[in-house]
Amino acid sequence: MKKVLFFSIVPLMLLMIWTNFSSAAVTIEGKKGDAFIKIKTDTYEVHWKTGAQMGYMVALVKGKVLFDNKIGRRLYHSANYAGWKDWGNLIDFKILNQKKTMAKVEFVSNDGASKEYTCVATFWDGTPLIKHEITVKAKKAVASFSHGHEPMYEVTPVDGMKKWDSKGDKGPFAHNTFWIDSNFSALYAIYPTAQARLHGTRMDLQQDAQGKQLKKGQTSDPLVYWVAFGVGGEKEAHALAKTVAEVKDGDLEPEAVDADEKLTITWGAIKSSK
Repeated sequence: MKKVLFFSIVPLMLLMIWTNFSSAAVTIEGKKGDAFIKIKTDTYEVHWKTGAQMGYMVALVKGKVLFDNKIGRRLYHSANYAGWKDWGNLIDFKILNQKKTMAKVEFVSNDGASKEYTCVATFWDGTPLIKHEITVKAKKAVASFSHGHEPMYEVTPVDGMKKWDSKGDKGPFAHNTFWIDSNFSALYAIYPTAQARLHGTRMDLQQDAQGKQLKKGQTSDPLVYWVAFGVGGEKEAHALAKTVAEVKDGDLEPEAVDADEKLTITWGAIKSSK
C-alpha cells in the first residue's frame, strides 16, 4: 500500500511543482507613453516613472508600501556641470529579455544638456536584488560619471538609515540602506573606490573613479551597481552586500530563486511520503 500511495502522490506533487513554477514570473506592465512602467516579482513591485526625473517612484514589498510618489523624485542620476543636471523623462524603453523568473529591460533618458543615459535593469524572482548597468552617450564633451549622485536616492520618510564603507578589493563594497515599517531598500557598489553616503533624507553612491572624459558621440563603459527591495531592515540589507561582492558585474545564478518558497510541499516532504 505504501508504494501505491507514493506513486499516486507523485503525479499530484509534480503538478503542484509545475503549477507553482509556471505561475511564478517577473511581469512588466506599461509602455513608453504611460506614466509608469510596473515591474512585479514574487516579493516586490516597483513603478518606474517615465517623466522627469525618471526612475523608481513607487515600491511595495510583500504588498506593503515602502514608498509612494508623494514627492517628485526618488532614485535617479545627476551631475553638476554648468548647474545640476538630472535624469530627464523616458525617451525609449525596451524589454531585452524576459523569462519566467527574470526580465531585463532598458530605460533611456537624457539630462537636457550633454548626456544620454541608458539604464539596463535586470530583475529576478526569488531575490530582492536588481542589477543596474548605466552607460552615458555624450551629446557634447562631458565626463561620464562625476560629482557623486550616481545614483542618488531621495528616501523620506524613513525609520532609519545606515551606510557601510568598502572593505577592499574583495569586498563587501560600499553600500547604504534605509528602512521603514519592516521593509528596506539599499544601494550596493561593486568597486573598491566607491563611497556610500548619507545626506539627511537622501543617500547616494559616489563612484567618480569610474568616470571618464567623453568626446561628442562616445559612449562610456557601464557603471554597475545593485539595488534591493526586501523584507527586513539594517541587518538584512547588510547581509546582501556579501552576495553582491561575489557576483559583482555578473548575473545571479538560477539558484537565486528559492524553490522552497514556490512549493506547497518541498521535495523533502515528497520523499518522506512513502
